[in-house]
Amino acid sequence: MIASFLLSAVLWISLNLNQSFEIEKTVPVKININKPYAVSGNIPLNIDVKFRGVGWNLIRLFTSFNQEFTYDINAKKKDQFIILTKEYLDNNLGLSQNLQIIGVSPETLFVKIESYEEKYVKIIPNLQINCMEGYQVVGRPEIRPDSIKIGGAIDILRMLDHLYTRNMLFDKVNAGISRKINVSDSLSNILWFSQNELDLKVNIEPTAEKEFADIEIKVTELPDDKEVLLIPQSVTVQLKGGVNQLAGIEPGKIKAHIDYRKILSDSTGSLTPVFDIPAGSTVISAKPETIQYVIKKKY
Repeated sequence: MIASFLLSAVLWISLNLNQSFEIEKTVPVKININKPYAVSGNIPLNIDVKFRGVGWNLIRLFTSFNQEFTYDINAKKKDQFIILTKEYLDNNLGLSQNLQIIGVSPETLFVKIESYEEKYVKIIPNLQINCMEGYQVVGRPEIRPDSIKIGGAIDILRMLDHLYTRNMLFDKVNAGISRKINVSDSLSNILWFSQNELDLKVNIEPTAEKEFADIEIKVTELPDDKEVLLIPQSVTVQLKGGVNQLAGIEPGKIKAHIDYRKILSDSTGSLTPVFDIPAGSTVISAKPETIQYVIKKKY
């Protein structure tokens, strides 16, 4: 019975693989160009290619078949041209009669050749961190190095002052994060990166609360001919943050202020101060919640 079953399965697979099928594959795009030139234009990272062929040949797409869209340019001047993607793949993939390309999206690539330049850009972490209950992120995630050198077309570099890391999700976190992370590959097929792998560190601590008394309130954007009397002139602030973070915060690191322009537009006679506090901490409450004021003219 087992032998019969296996024989039936082999026959079924054999019959089906002799039939014609259509499948769609994502093919990476890479354009190589000689310096001092670089590729500009809207060049996608990948193109979608639809193949039609006999089952046995389609298996090659998942095994030994090299599926890349690699276009080499030997530039001698700034120029622009169009690449017909299907025509190029037909001529360069070496397909057999039993394996054909019936569609490519996009059908054309608009390539612009510009001068090559290099510059340093900041790296911004693109992270989603979900901590377990009772834990929180303290401070800002650190990337080392925090900037890298990139090279590419001058018109693209002029629009870039930063790059993001790849989007990463960390779930149910209850300890510090220390790992390698890569720069986003959204422009990797037309830009050169001095390095792609970076070090990521995120400080995670148990959550705690702490009260800070006598935080002085200042009035900002105050004209030289005016003074403002605040009632009261200080507040008590309750902060929430990491247990070690709160233990290391001195009251002088907490700033409270009221913008004079807010006072001018206010009609209630009291305002809530704005707090500048260490990254990763939050204000739970302030006593009193609102501050009264009296505007005086300097003599």
